[in-house]
Amino acid sequence: MHNSPSLDELVLALLPDALRFATRLTGDVHEAEEVVGEALLRAVRSWPSFRGESAFRTWLWRVVLNVFRDRLRTRRGCDAGLAEAAEAVDTSACEPIDAALSAELGVLVAKEVSQLPPRQREVLVLAVYEGLSTAEIAIAAEISEANVHATLSVARARLKQRLARYLNPEGNRIDVDPTTR
Repeated sequence: MHNSPSLDELVLALLPDALRFATRLTGDVHEAEEVVGEALLRAVRSWPSFRGESAFRTWLWRVVLNVFRDRLRTRRGCDAGLAEAAEAVDTSACEPIDAALSAELGVLVAKEVSQLPPRQREVLVLAVYEGLSTAEIAIAAEISEANVHATLSVARARLKQRLARYLNPEGNRIDVDPTTR
């Protein structure tokens, strides 16, 4: 039995993060809400089997990923909406033109991330947006750490290629790997 904290406390602490994670995976806030709802039902059912071998957050992200994958399998060929995929950019210190450009770039990046194959999208979102370590991603995605590195490399290269014309119209080298900044 789990003494402290309770499942309710753990879920409430992570609910906003889970919704943001699911939105990045699906590209649609309404679908993300459905994914998180189903994930929470599964988490409640599976809670007695949670052994604490990984962090609760990593375990919950695995449940969210499994729901996302199940939904993809049942709707092959359907495109998710992208209008709500871009996360709001803090533009309070920006000039209006810079704020507009940042928001537009956010929409473009979200669109391209949502166009990645599911496994690449999952690994990229877990690494870049959720900040999980390679080991945590391997656990959540149920793949090897070597596969995490390879998948992340391919996803970043694909994004770099597809976003190059927006990020660097002069043709200079750009670095879309946020870990190298």
